[in-house]
Amino acid sequence: MISKTTRAVALLAGLAFAAPSLAAWKVAADGTPFVHAGSGYSIQYPAGWRWIKMPFGGETIASVDGPGIQMISVDFRKHKKAFRALNQDSTPEMAPQELAEKIIAEATQARSLQNVEVLSDEPTTLAGRPGFRVLFTYRTPVDAGSLRYREIVTGTNSPQGIFIVSYRAPVLHYFDRDVQTFEKSLATFTITDKAKR
Repeated sequence: MISKTTRAVALLAGLAFAAPSLAAWKVAADGTPFVHAGSGYSIQYPAGWRWIKMPFGGETIASVDGPGIQMISVDFRKHKKAFRALNQDSTPEMAPQELAEKIIAEATQARSLQNVEVLSDEPTTLAGRPGFRVLFTYRTPVDAGSLRYREIVTGTNSPQGIFIVSYRAPVLHYFDRDVQTFEKSLATFTITDKAKR
């Protein structure tokens, strides 16, 4: 008998690249990192994974089976309304751990996450800058399958805004399968300083 969790994961796989349309996704190739001209970040997404630049803001996402199965996300947010779901700004003076707390609170609010549990919250470096790294688990809302996910979020601050690199996947099978692929991609993340506008 197939469990509810297995059925939910299968449904997510079936909807893999449904929105936005598959035609909008590009396939990552070795040696061709994505460069976000507006903020100066770049990352080499895993070869063979599909990636897309979101229509608004500084976010790109990548996945091999579809964003509901596993997703690497890179985002640049200007300080003004950096935490939209909380209706709050960030500031250049915010310490990495303060940013981490705000980002987890905002993700919980914006995505209606349930049973959020922070497993680790540590200082780190991201692109050579002081940053944070948080590992947490949660359940999606019932109407999104009530799946248990695990997510890694790393981030750092700059005078112009905050940079966030994350990876998430269902705890069942997918997180462990692709986490090392994420770590290799994360190691390629760089930031080129942009003049303040």
